[in-house]
Amino acid sequence: MMVDRQRRAFDPDTLSFLRQTLDDAWESLTPVQRVMTSRTLLAERILKSAAKGERNPERRDEALILFAA
Repeated sequence: MMVDRQRRAFDPDTLSFLRQTLDDAWESLTPVQRVMTSRTLLAERILKSAAKGERNPERRDEALILFAA
């Protein structure tokens, strides 16, 4: 996967964690918010945070900030 033009490798446990974070973040969106974006865009934001070292699932709000009204 390409994140910020650099290759990042994640171990299987981290990938599982990131998948769960994506699923949880997606479920936290309203139907209207889901229509206005894609899981791919949300996943990209989560991966960018993970590539910077973020591992706290409670910080998923940073990935969701683009939905703030």
